[in-house]
Amino acid sequence: MRGSPEICQSMKSMFRFLVLVAALAVGFARLASAEEIPMKSELVSAYAKIADALAADDLSGAKAAAGALADHAGMAGQKQIADQSAGISKAANISAAREQFKALSLSIEPLAAGMDGYTVMTCAMAKADWVQTAGGVRNPYYGKSMLSCGEAKKVDGGPGHGCGEAAPNQDHSGHGKHGCG
Repeated sequence: MRGSPEICQSMKSMFRFLVLVAALAVGFARLASAEEIPMKSELVSAYAKIADALAADDLSGAKAAAGALADHAGMAGQKQIADQSAGISKAANISAAREQFKALSLSIEPLAAGMDGYTVMTCAMAKADWVQTAGGVRNPYYGKSMLSCGEAKKVDGGPGHGCGEAAPNQDHSGHGKHGCG
């Protein structure tokens, strides 16, 4: 039993339409994925500016960088990061900014995971992590008073360093004096 030519033509048109919709969906998914990587990179880069300012004991720099991150995160639809950054930008003092930075770091850490040029660090004394660009330890929680306190965070059973175990190219000279280790 064969269908009428109109039904066959209608089925062919429907099939072409479904193939077109599927192709568009795949294209949009690829476009969204391609845009997600630069967005993550921009957010992590903006966050790193806050970390660097706090490590340098620069409250005004940290507040300015946090305001920029809040704006960028808001435009990217990252409400939690935007709110946390805004909290830092409104901090009354550097201690308050550093406390707010702990929550922001928890939100940024998953975005930075696996990104080239960034390392997740941890400080046992601050009981907190942060993300920083590659290089020597720059602790944002203690700034210049204990800049080198911290180490790369052990992730998924991979290599990591306990407090007092110096990783290559890291200075842990301040640990013993400050109760770390």
